[in-house]
Amino acid sequence: MIKSKKLALALAFGLTITITPAIAATKSPTPTTKASSTKKVTPTPKATATKKAPVKKAPVKKKAPVKKKVVTPTPKPSPKWPPIGFKTDPLGETKLYMKVPTAKEVVGILSTRSALTAQVKACTSFTCGAVFVASEMGCRWWQVTGEVVGPTSAVNRTLKTFGKITTSVSKSDPKQIITILLVTTEPIGSGHILSNIRADCNQGEPTGPLPFTEYKAVG
Repeated sequence: MIKSKKLALALAFGLTITITPAIAATKSPTPTTKASSTKKVTPTPKATATKKAPVKKAPVKKKAPVKKKVVTPTPKPSPKWPPIGFKTDPLGETKLYMKVPTAKEVVGILSTRSALTAQVKACTSFTCGAVFVASEMGCRWWQVTGEVVGPTSAVNRTLKTFGKITTSVSKSDPKQIITILLVTTEPIGSGHILSNIRADCNQGEPTGPLPFTEYKAVG
């Protein structure tokens, strides 16, 4: 029974709650409809494409024409005169100069003059010599003489003249130094050399063809 009462009371209480609002109800005001404000949508302006300014190319500078350097050949200095190391006559009247070169000097001359190289080949078997000559006035042709001297034998060391040579060559210009080879037909012997060398500068007509060499053995 107690459980039922409790239930009844709950129902009565529920009715009370339900009925009371019906008696005291008043007309509820109708809500006024507010005018809704419409926002105007402003269209966003489209970004206009900016035209790129045309790129101006820098003007091409023309290269100035390169001036060619004109190389002026430097004149060779004149050789010292009279030439150093040359001998002349005691009084210096002839203005002729002569020098017997060393072996090193001869090799230096031969390296630049192929014509003389051909003559030197004979000197591997025969007695030879050389001389430098020059004239202040120049010569139409030269004549050089010399003697082949050496020991008489391997036992007898007394000097003996084995033969004489005469060599003639063509002209030389004023103050020009030329090389004259003296190639004999005397077989190379122990200690044989060319000695007593003399040079003549001639201005007249040659007495024979040039160049010319003659060797005469002494009996």
